[in-house]
Amino acid sequence: MAIEEASIIFLPRDSFVNLITTTPSLSMNMLADLSKRLRAFTIQIENLSLKEVPARLAAYILTLSTEQKSEQESKHNNEQMVTLPISKAQLANLIGTTPETISRIFKKMAAAQLIEVQTKNIIIQDLEGLSELSESGRL
Repeated sequence: MAIEEASIIFLPRDSFVNLITTTPSLSMNMLADLSKRLRAFTIQIENLSLKEVPARLAAYILTLSTEQKSEQESKHNNEQMVTLPISKAQLANLIGTTPETISRIFKKMAAAQLIEVQTKNIIIQDLEGLSELSESGRL
């Protein structure tokens, strides 16, 4: 099962090599994109190996907040809402834990008034506190 719908394109090797040889800007854009992806994977590996689960979950929520560009800002206390694009089971796999642990940490984060969970929507109530949690890992 895929997380989202995707399309696959096949390019014959000779045609692809010809394309990137004759279009240097395409080569540079591809290199830039691959570099960004490599950096993201490096950060993900560091997080999985060095951070505790609460820190990894907080970092993921902060990443979602940045990716979603705060499209839905609340009028009260500058709260931000993010939408989980994946299920809690997929999220658990992504950050290297179990769905039960995700639920427990969400409850602890809500009790600490860092977030409010509404099904797939998460309201960030304390951005600074969530950021601190993503670094320290302590709830």
